Amino acid sequence: MKLKVCLLLCSILLFKKALGCERTLKVGISQQWAPYVLIRDKTFSGIDIQITEFVLSKSGFCTQFVSLPSSKRGFAELRSGKVDLLPAASFSEERARFSYFSEPYRKEVMRLFWYPKKEYAALSLKGLLLKGQVILINSGSYYGEEFTALSRIKMFKNQIMAVPKLQQRLGMLQANRVDFFIDDELAGLYLIGSLKLKGIALHDYIINDNWVSFMLSKTTLTEPERTRINNTIITHQQSITGLIAEHVRSFSQDE
Repeated sequence: MKLKVCLLLCSILLFKKALGCERTLKVGISQQWAPYVLIRDKTFSGIDIQITEFVLSKSGFCTQFVSLPSSKRGFAELRSGKVDLLPAASFSEERARFSYFSEPYRKEVMRLFWYPKKEYAALSLKGLLLKGQVILINSGSYYGEEFTALSRIKMFKNQIMAVPKLQQRLGMLQANRVDFFIDDELAGLYLIGSLKLKGIALHDYIINDNWVSFMLSKTTLTEPERTRINNTIITHQQSITGLIAEHVRSFSQDE
């Protein structure tokens, strides 16, 4: 029995070496978020999936994607060491308490989606809230310092609502239950375009424009392993940018 176990372990190690990786890292994926994450029949694809596989492969790792119910669950799994990293994360001091942040690998622009009304077109985020506008967000997402500060003001508490899925946020906007939802610019436009919806537009005010990184486990990844991942991102930034551009061109052609 012991001999069989040893042979099995040896076979696994040899297989991993043949693939060019020393071990497999678990990557937490909290939800479908096209065009960054698409999940069909337990198969993962999309911009962030492809970038993650590329970076980890170049760093000497194999990749195992783990489906999780929410961003909050992803943070909990990373904190406990049940997953090794989370992609597409904006830096915050709170998150940095339980994870390391890799070098940034792509830009993320958070925008307001709405049915345009002339009287609100030139207002800032604070101006919209002062006018009583109701805004949907994704719980667990980061929208920048301004949004964080405004969301903590008591008078705006009932105007900012968290809904976990982009499709649900879009549906509530269509039903006129809210005035805006906030999401990544490309993700929102991708969904609206794929559903061929008319009338929904981007408000001119940009909520947040920043780089995103991998959140790396403080429990399961060693310093040399984190350094390898960071060096890969720096060395192959041009290739990563090319992967993103390829997806955007494909998305634009579909439109």
